[in-house]
Amino acid sequence: MQILKLYFLCVIAILILVIVIVCVARILRSPFRYPYFEHYFDVSGKRTPQMEDLIDEYLNSGNFNKIQKHNQYISRWEKECQEQIQKSIMKKYRRKQFEACLDDSEAFRFYFTRKQTRYRQRDYVKTSYKVSQITRQFGCNYTYLEERNRQLWEINYECTLRNYHEKNQRKLMTKELRKKIMIRDNYTCQNCGKYMPDEVGLHVDHIIPVSKGGKTVPSNLQVLCSKCNGNKSNRT
Repeated sequence: MQILKLYFLCVIAILILVIVIVCVARILRSPFRYPYFEHYFDVSGKRTPQMEDLIDEYLNSGNFNKIQKHNQYISRWEKECQEQIQKSIMKKYRRKQFEACLDDSEAFRFYFTRKQTRYRQRDYVKTSYKVSQITRQFGCNYTYLEERNRQLWEINYECTLRNYHEKNQRKLMTKELRKKIMIRDNYTCQNCGKYMPDEVGLHVDHIIPVSKGGKTVPSNLQVLCSKCNGNKSNRT
């Protein structure tokens, strides 16, 4: 009987000890979680995607306001954490935890994801399904994105910075861009006004020639018929 009582006392003591450990662990655990900005780029089917190009395209789509709002949110979060530390009875300990979780240099995180095919078998039937896997991560601070957005604004958000500074501008004239300019100009020569919906003899011309520093961007492109394009030659 006495052994049984001793056994129950040991069990109770162990339970109390576990509860105390759990409570202490919760008290000492850091209450701070850095609010990262995260965005995922699906690069499935792309051979050598460039992170900088995809970030530029993201900013060109008018998403810098999301970056700004999140940066403001981070500032508010840091201010609230400072107020929380001041009210804490473990100020030094909480401050160390707060400083340890700060990561302003990589507050904005961008990821490459690729869809991969997986298979499952049920009742001897094999079926496929897709899963997304992160293949690359890039972190930066707000200043990096702000400066990149400023440079894109200076070129009217027409292309990526890498394409804008590309030495061989002619190779940037893709079929998609050519078609976009023809649709924009309604298949009409911007010099003589000839309408050519069949696209035969229709050219996409650099207003400022590439040889004179012209860029392959929509604002510097126009539709010309072959005759007008030949007469224009290398002139602006």
